[in-house]
Amino acid sequence: MITFGIVLVLFGALYLWKPTLFRRGLWMKTSIAIRLLSEENYTRYMRGLGVVFIVAGLALIVAGASNPA
Repeated sequence: MITFGIVLVLFGALYLWKPTLFRRGLWMKTSIAIRLLSEENYTRYMRGLGVVFIVAGLALIVAGASNPA
């Protein structure tokens, strides 16, 4: 559980640092968010998703640390 929390925090930090990282290649054709949102709104969406990932990851880390079994 702690490992998955750390992975979520890392992906959240990546989304905050480079929100347009996945805005190329195959994702341009398959992602609904990329096709429907403007560049500014997509960046805002990815940063919000990054914050959600970080909060969820921290919650998993805390839950895993408080329940080691």
